[in-house]
Amino acid sequence: MKGGVAMFIYIGGVPGVDKTTMVAETEELARKCKIRMEKIKGAPILCELADVTTVAELRTLPENVRRTLHPEMNRRLYEINRSDPEIVRLADRHFVYFDIEGKEYEIRQIQPWDKEQMIAIAVIITSPNIILSRRLKDTNDRPDRKYDINFLIIEQKMEIDIAVSQAKELEIPFCFIRNEADKSPTAAETLLFFCMHQALCHKIRA
Repeated sequence: MKGGVAMFIYIGGVPGVDKTTMVAETEELARKCKIRMEKIKGAPILCELADVTTVAELRTLPENVRRTLHPEMNRRLYEINRSDPEIVRLADRHFVYFDIEGKEYEIRQIQPWDKEQMIAIAVIITSPNIILSRRLKDTNDRPDRKYDINFLIIEQKMEIDIAVSQAKELEIPFCFIRNEADKSPTAAETLLFFCMHQALCHKIRA
């Protein structure tokens, strides 16, 4: 392995907080600042493991089927992370996974490698009304997304509670970043600052 400290930052948030767009903006900001940072790409690995060709096909599979593939996906991702530990990697994921009816759910399990490589957790949050508005504007066919405001409140609270619990168990820093329009600094800028601060602190401690 190359010299350095393997590290990634887990970024949670319910569908509709615009997390994926924000992570992409953070990557772009890092690139402009010549900071080595990139998003972990787990979807292609899941597609390969599920023997499907597109993410759309992957989403049609039952949640319990997809979840059984996650341990092997995580194992491969950690290997990638170790291959160049100088890169700060961002994992765009969730802490709670609901089934299509929104009745059953599974919680992200702490992995054996988390203690070694996960250096921080960030959770993207916003008001349930904004989440609902963003979901309704999404033109993609996403039957796994719910449009009941009361459910969204519960969903986001569970996401936050599990994130806080896992950060405490792993004894790593965590923060909440509110993703709303017309904020200064922007949510992406805040995430970049948080990630770089945690990476620097982690390298100093190591």
